[in-house]
Amino acid sequence: MSIKADITQVQIGPLSLEGLMSENGDFGVAVPQLASIDFVPPNRSIKQLESLLGEAFQSHFIKKWKTPLNPKEVNVIPLDQFQNLVRALDKKGNPAATRFVDAMLGLSLHQLFADAFGIKFEAEHRQQWLTTRLATKHDFRPLTDMLQHFGFSDKKDYARFIWAFQTKLGIESGTRDEIDIKKLVALQGAQVKLTTLMECGVPPWQALAKL
Repeated sequence: MSIKADITQVQIGPLSLEGLMSENGDFGVAVPQLASIDFVPPNRSIKQLESLLGEAFQSHFIKKWKTPLNPKEVNVIPLDQFQNLVRALDKKGNPAATRFVDAMLGLSLHQLFADAFGIKFEAEHRQQWLTTRLATKHDFRPLTDMLQHFGFSDKKDYARFIWAFQTKLGIESGTRDEIDIKKLVALQGAQVKLTTLMECGVPPWQALAKL
């Protein structure tokens, strides 16, 4: 007897994939989704996926569920195996998998801290936090590029500047994955402003003083 599954769009900040939930309450991801989210090339067979991904993809874990989108059963990777797959692809340098890992790392850490302090983390708030956190990661590279442009080659000078920048915003070093949405929004805006000032020729420390 076929196992039936519902399908829904799972939003992970700016990333999105079609998630499945079987009638037994199990979660999974259909194999064709791997190509849709740029994890693997399209039209890959199960054997080709095993060859491509090695131990990260073990066919005996594959399940067959029937979804509303197709009269035929679809091959499904259980959620825990999908997580192993993502980690393996990230190690192989797959850009889509790396973005996925970055998103989930930030979310899980913040979720754990919120749970520990008894903070109710609503779905809408979770997505807002995650989207903003990924934006701060995206905007950080242009900032560091501008510091290099102004001659910041010594790691100590670089670290001192970033420390001063974060301290000015009330953010301790190493806590970006733990701060609340208000500080994240402030951080994102400050990074963009700081980068823009330097792009206009304002030296780093003078630009920092203008924040």
